[in-house]
Order: sequence, then C-alpha cells, then structure tokens
Amino acid sequence: MLRFRFGPFPVTVYVSFLVVAAFLAYLWTGAGSLSTRDAVPLLLAYIAVVFVSVLVHELGHALVGRAFGGAPEIRLEGFGGVTYPRLQERPSAWKQVVLSIAGPVAGLGLGLLATVAGRAFPPEPGSPVASILDLIQWTSVGWAVLNLLPVLPLDGGHVLQALLEGVRRRPSFTLASWISALVAAAVAICGWFILRAPFLTVWFALFAMNNLSRARLGSESARPSAPPPPAAPRDAERLDVERELERARAAILAADEDTALSAAALLEDGEGPYRQAAGLRIRAGVELARGDNQAAGLHAGRSYTLWQTADAAVVAARANLRAGERDRAENWLKRALEAGAPLAAVRADPELGPLAR
Repeated sequence: MLRFRFGPFPVTVYVSFLVVAAFLAYLWTGAGSLSTRDAVPLLLAYIAVVFVSVLVHELGHALVGRAFGGAPEIRLEGFGGVTYPRLQERPSAWKQVVLSIAGPVAGLGLGLLATVAGRAFPPEPGSPVASILDLIQWTSVGWAVLNLLPVLPLDGGHVLQALLEGVRRRPSFTLASWISALVAAAVAICGWFILRAPFLTVWFALFAMNNLSRARLGSESARPSAPPPPAAPRDAERLDVERELERARAAILAADEDTALSAAALLEDGEGPYRQAAGLRIRAGVELARGDNQAAGLHAGRSYTLWQTADAAVVAARANLRAGERDRAENWLKRALEAGAPLAAVRADPELGPLAR
C-alpha cells in the first residue's frame, strides 16, 4: 500500500485500487489488441487518470468534512475510494447531504474542466490526448452520476439515508438498505436487458445482495430477544480464537486492515459459533476503526447473537453511540455489563462512561 499526505489529508492507496484501475484501463483502451510498446504507456496513463479522478472526488468530501470540523482521511481501495470525515459528532441530516454530494460535485468540476480544455485546444481525433480527455470525462462525470443513485454505500445512498432520518427523526439505516437493495436490483436488470452492460449488472447485483444482507441483519439486531446461553468452547477452539484475535489486534494497531480481515475470514469459515462470533468481532473492530459505525454495530450485534461476550456488546455499544443511537447504545452497554464487563472499567471509559452513570 502507498501512504502520503495531500495537504492536510492523509491518503492511503491500496493495491486493490491499482489492480481494478488497471483492469478498467485494459477494458477501456483495448490494450490486448495493441503491441506491448504501445499498450504499456497507454495503460499507465489511464491508471493515472483514474487515480486523479477518484482522488479529486474524495477531496470534495474531505474539504467539506474539514469545513464541518472533522479531520478527514482518504482511502483508495477496490472499485473507488472512501473518505472518513472523522467528525467530532454525528452530522445533522443537511450536513450529511452536503458532505455526500461534495464528491460528485468535485468530479463534475473535473469533467467540466476536461471538456473546456478539449474545446479550447481540440486534440487530433483518435490521438492519445483525445482518449485521455474522454476518459477524464467518463470517470469524472460518469462516476459522479452513478454515485448519486440512491444505493448504499454510494453517495446517493448516504443522501437517501440522511433524508429519511431527517423526515422520520430516527435512525433509518435498515430502511435505507431495503430501498438501496431494490434500486440496485433495478439498475442491475436495466444494465443487463437494456444497456447491455455486464460489468454494470454485476456491480449493482453485488450492491443489491450486500444491502439485502445488511437490511436483514439490521432487522434481526433490532429485535429485543436475547440469545440462549452457549455451551463452553473446546480448548482447540479457544486456542484458535486467541491466536487470530491477537493477530488481528496487532494488525489493527498497525493499520493493516487486510491482515485483520483475513483473521476474521479464517474464524468465520471455521466450525462452530464460538469461532464465527470471534471473526465477526474482528470485522466489527475493523469497521469501527474505518469509521463505518453502522456496519460495526451490525457485525458486533450478530457476534453477540452467536455467542454472548462482553467484548461484542461493548463494540456494539460504542458503534451505536458514535452513530448517534444513544438508546440502543445504552441497551448494548447493559448487555455488556450482564455478560461480565467490569463496571469500573466501563465507568472509566471516556466514551462509554457517561452511559453507565
């Protein structure tokens, strides 16, 4: 991974982002039909364009996050990027809307700049410069339009969630996930039968399945029923869990999320609820470190459902508190104390302490 600072903002670029950017560039350029001498420079130029376009998009979010008093951090990974605003408190609905649309607006600005440059200084048709200008417009404008669709975790999905919470006056992540799943499924169907775009279809089908899973998980975690007491784990299970938990803790402290998530996946794929619950706790810890409090709360709640531990309940309480759901956080903290969390340690916690008094 690559780390650097862009002004006041720390930026992390993961290998997965570069791999996906190279794949998209390969498809866009048709590099497979070119000689190596011609294809390599063109691929590198296109990867650079994708990098700049996505970074500009995330800078839009980061600038607004800083204006709202946060300390934003930018990460480029997978199919795009994500900006963690690190705000001191949960933003109001209108602030969340502004924060969410700032990225697409920045992308549209870059696309408009490329359009103006192309008209002021028209490149030769079919030249590398013309191709690069076309790609800047496609990645900036096209990505901005796609991002404004009301589908989580896209920017439009966060706008949808903020508007729902502004109207309903209560947390609406689960409802937003249900709506996102329906919209994503509709886009996937449209992409296959109308646009004939298999990549778009696969992408939004994954969004639909992810949101459906989160919506169901959110509905389950909202139920007040408590899980039955589990049987004691075997020694082999304890050793496996302790080893992977230790590896994950060290990885999270070193900001090595890939290693932590691999430990979580190893436990989740293992036999028995004890291992699987521990894997979900690790995943919740990673999401909490990333700033995705909703996902952290859902994973921690699912972990507690599989195996009652004070650690899972504490993570759920912390995640819900950071997400602005104080009543739910208090309920989870009560469960944590019932599961054996030391009251003195909870009261000494600067974040959770006020809930225990």
